[in-house]
Amino acid sequence: MHRFRSHWQELGQRLRDFRFLYGVTQTEIARSVGAAGPSAVAQWERGTTVPDGIRRERLVELLEGRRWPELRAAAIAGHGLPGSWERSGRWYRRASRERPMRETVGGVVAAILGDLQAVTSTASLRRSYCEHDGDWAGTIAERCGRGGQGRPELRRLEDAAYALRWVELARDVRLDPCRSLVHQLPVSFVGDTSTGPAVPVRSRRADLLKGGA
Repeated sequence: MHRFRSHWQELGQRLRDFRFLYGVTQTEIARSVGAAGPSAVAQWERGTTVPDGIRRERLVELLEGRRWPELRAAAIAGHGLPGSWERSGRWYRRASRERPMRETVGGVVAAILGDLQAVTSTASLRRSYCEHDGDWAGTIAERCGRGGQGRPELRRLEDAAYALRWVELARDVRLDPCRSLVHQLPVSFVGDTSTGPAVPVRSRRADLLKGGA
């Protein structure tokens, strides 16, 4: 019994390390392995309970890097612009006001966005996200000479790029993340862009004034 308890405590530590390494939430873990909710994952991490049957198998597969599609699908579950993309898009819109940010992390966002130009629909954009693993953005950052970013930060940059591409597709606009997005991207654009017509370029100033800088 002691040996099994030690084993599951070790698994709980691995799960905590995995989450912190990749910036993954307990809710996303729960969705990807079919757990009841984040509280169950919290108990697994503390070693107070252990997953059983198929959930245990899925958790081990996840920690071994064999369930990235399921994990990333869990991260963007729902309809419209995924919440994590929206939050990251709003963050980078604010961050892009500062030139140092545009010249550093902005280059990574621009490179990821450039890779996403081949994606031509929001549905395909979701599929593209699920096809990548947790190191995809890191590979692009290395290519840009910005490989020192931690994985949680890289995930935020990747999500920001996906948000920008979503807006481009839904609003029929083209964005340049190496310039300030404040005047390119009214804050109201980084929201539910799943429906509705594209906003004409001539109306962007009015939208910006309504949405705030």
